Amino acid sequence: MELQQQKINRRQFLKTSGGIVLTAAGLGSAHGVETSDRGPDDLDMYDFLMPRVKFTHEKREVDRWNVRPGGDANLLRELSSVVRCKVKPVRRAYDWHPQWAAESQLNAVVTFDELRELEKYPFLFMTGENHYKLDGRQKATLREYILRGGFLLMDDCVVGDGGDFFYKSSYKLLEEVFGSGAVKSIPLQHEIFHNVYDLGETGLPYMQLLSPTFPPGIRRRRSVGLPHMHGQNHGARGIFIGDRLAVFLSSTDLHCGWCDSRGRTFGRHNYNKSIQMGINIIMYAISH
Repeated sequence: MELQQQKINRRQFLKTSGGIVLTAAGLGSAHGVETSDRGPDDLDMYDFLMPRVKFTHEKREVDRWNVRPGGDANLLRELSSVVRCKVKPVRRAYDWHPQWAAESQLNAVVTFDELRELEKYPFLFMTGENHYKLDGRQKATLREYILRGGFLLMDDCVVGDGGDFFYKSSYKLLEEVFGSGAVKSIPLQHEIFHNVYDLGETGLPYMQLLSPTFPPGIRRRRSVGLPHMHGQNHGARGIFIGDRLAVFLSSTDLHCGWCDSRGRTFGRHNYNKSIQMGINIIMYAISH
């Protein structure tokens, strides 16, 4: 099913989101968080922004928190086309270029250092390749943000023959923050697989390399044979706050799928499915 087959106009978008769109009230009016006094800014101009979470990897010389902004750009462009909402674009980025984003390219950048800044945004995106840790203050801020109504998408990026290190660190982090056993499997019946696109039969799309040609900036190691797997499919998992899914944890390289609009790495079908999953996640997040 092509992306353009399902359209929602702007009025339906605003109705569906129940007012939880990025306006001047932001997360505050939607979830009872007090907002600071400020002048007009991006939150007044756009219906949706997708902030990247800035954090520190243990291996700084390889993948970083700001990898492949073209994936963000593609998803936001497809979202604005399908849902007909006004999103702030990620500039000068398309598919696999550039490898790393300048902060000014992204439509927003946040950290878990200050809750006051996070309160502006009901949706955050975090991706990476390697192990990482948050300190005690950052963990407390993450917990408070989620409990106040925020949503976090965490997606593992597996490069070359690397392992699912970001996924493992994220899983451990969430269990530390929300308690042992807090990370749950998301059943195929959950509305996040059905709200805009029906992905209930397959669930979370899984990015598997179909071509022997790697994306720019990535070299194949000699020990790796074909077929080469990018994502490592642990299924969709997350944190539930009551009935609300508040954190979506993926190990299947959704973000890499968003980078592949020409279908040269994973195939056009997988690009479409990864975009559809991203749109479903965003629409669920801003309506709950």
